[in-house]
Amino acid sequence: MELFRDYTVEQALQHTYLMDIVLAFTSLHSASKASEASTVHEHVAAALHYQNRSITEFNETQSLVKISEESFDPVCLMTSLHTVTTLVAALTPATPGEQLEPIVEIVKRVRTYALCLMDMVKGHRVWAEKSELKRITDSPTVLRIEEGHSFSADQMRELTDAILANIDLDDSETPFFRTTLEQLEKSYANNNGRSVISWLVLVEPIFFQKAELGETAALVILACWGTLSVILEDIWWSKYAGRRIVEELSSQFNGCDSRWNGIMQWCYKQARIHGL
Repeated sequence: MELFRDYTVEQALQHTYLMDIVLAFTSLHSASKASEASTVHEHVAAALHYQNRSITEFNETQSLVKISEESFDPVCLMTSLHTVTTLVAALTPATPGEQLEPIVEIVKRVRTYALCLMDMVKGHRVWAEKSELKRITDSPTVLRIEEGHSFSADQMRELTDAILANIDLDDSETPFFRTTLEQLEKSYANNNGRSVISWLVLVEPIFFQKAELGETAALVILACWGTLSVILEDIWWSKYAGRRIVEELSSQFNGCDSRWNGIMQWCYKQARIHGL
């Protein structure tokens, strides 16, 4: 993580559009830790200012259709940080009692950024494979799996099996949601059990339509994805966003079939949400 952070700062010193999104990211980190409403508002406002300025500067100096080998890394870093800041900013109330937009809408917008990043890497695979960013992310210090893994593959399978057992009671939906859960397991495996963020680009768009319609199984899977983001990744924004997702979704489970209670109580416990 230190290697990634240091390289990001090094690149940001050379590209103002990257520096500004780094400042936005830092402002949101401060907002996530602030206790005073006025301080939160100040940091969120600063973050949005820097994020908008980053976009303006990028449009003035770069273009997604004119990426060069030299600009590939900073553009990837910028896109990654825009993905994160979009997620965290949307989940951070700038004022007490502020009504957030629906969680599904937030996640769909973040998915768009993630798909953009994926397409960019695919479209410039030769550059991606020999980039400094690739070397850093593939380094042993980044890939090392720590002992005492926070959530094992067996636990992951137990979770998806428990969800499927409940969905089986409505067997017409089982095939689709089985595939959705397999994609969640694939994301877990592809990231060595350290992240499930990539699930956003694996899952079919119709999943989000089902979640928007309030289908309980889809909402439960989304809550579990948020919970896994809290458990797996030892980085502030993933824990913060995951917890906020579970917290915001909780009201939609009022009155749902009691067979989902066990899984949702597990989500609340892991995300450290009390009183639900």
